[in-house]
Amino acid sequence: MRSNFKTLSLGAALLASTALAAAQDTQPMVVAAKAQIYSFDVPHTQIYFTVNHLGFSNSTALLSLKEGSLTLDQANMGNSKADVTIDVASLQFGDKTWNEHMADKKFFNTAAFPTMKFSSTKVEMSSATAGKLTGNLTMLGVSKPVTLDFTVNKIDANPMSKKPYAGFSATGSLKRSDFGMSAYLPSIGDEVKIRIEAEAGIK
Repeated sequence: MRSNFKTLSLGAALLASTALAAAQDTQPMVVAAKAQIYSFDVPHTQIYFTVNHLGFSNSTALLSLKEGSLTLDQANMGNSKADVTIDVASLQFGDKTWNEHMADKKFFNTAAFPTMKFSSTKVEMSSATAGKLTGNLTMLGVSKPVTLDFTVNKIDANPMSKKPYAGFSATGSLKRSDFGMSAYLPSIGDEVKIRIEAEAGIK
């Protein structure tokens, strides 16, 4: 009887330790106590934009970041802030001639305005992982407010660097004519749809 009791006690202890280990494995990452500054991971951050072309298609192109920083306050996401510089010369439509045409002064005028800048002014969370990011976009020397709907994909330690890392997806739209880009309206659409995939980490 005593031997059976010892066996049962040992089994219960093993089950308890297993349950505790499983619970620890599923615990969320500890939220940072204060805001931290992340740098955007340029190779893993892409900005896609789409515009209607003559009614036949919705042409999509890619822009890359030049640099950017993210002040991330996990305890109060409303205090977070993003500042980025976009490399307009990175413009890619998938065709050299089309790239050169869009870089011309009628459109992006990359010779005079090689970069765009976005600086956030407000973050409004609608849930723990989604919200709206509003900020000022400066393009072609004109600054206008733009609002993006964003999703927090993941905030955790990067499995490669072991350092804090964050990933986001965002969508939004703007009117190119608001920034003085009015060539070939309305044949080439005025509304520009934006999709962003971004990663940032602490160096």
